[in-house]
Amino acid sequence: MRNSNRRRLNHQADYQRAYRRQQKASRKPSRDDVARLALYLVISDGLKDGQERAFANWCETVTTGLVEQGFDRDATRHRLDQLIERYAEGWDFQLKRHLTPYPIGQSQ
Repeated sequence: MRNSNRRRLNHQADYQRAYRRQQKASRKPSRDDVARLALYLVISDGLKDGQERAFANWCETVTTGLVEQGFDRDATRHRLDQLIERYAEGWDFQLKRHLTPYPIGQSQ
C-alpha cells in the first residue's frame, strides 16, 4: 500500500473513532437504534388481538421490499418469522443498559 493511501485510511479511521465518541457523548441514537425500537414496536403491536390482517400486510410489505433488494423470499420470510416468534415467546426489547443513567423503570 502506498504511503498516501495509508495516510488517507488512517485519517478516515481517526475521524470515524472521533465521530463515534462524539455521538456516544451526545447520546444520539444511531439509525440501527431507531430501527431496533421501531421493529420491536411494530411486532409487539402486530401480535395483539385484532391486528392479524394489518400485521400480515406489514410482513408482506417488508418481505417484498427485501426481495426487491435481492434477498431470497423464503429466507426473508424465515428470518422475519424467527423474529416474530421470539417476540411472541416473550423476548423483550434489548436495552442498551450502559446508556441508562438511572435504574430501568425509574424516572429522573
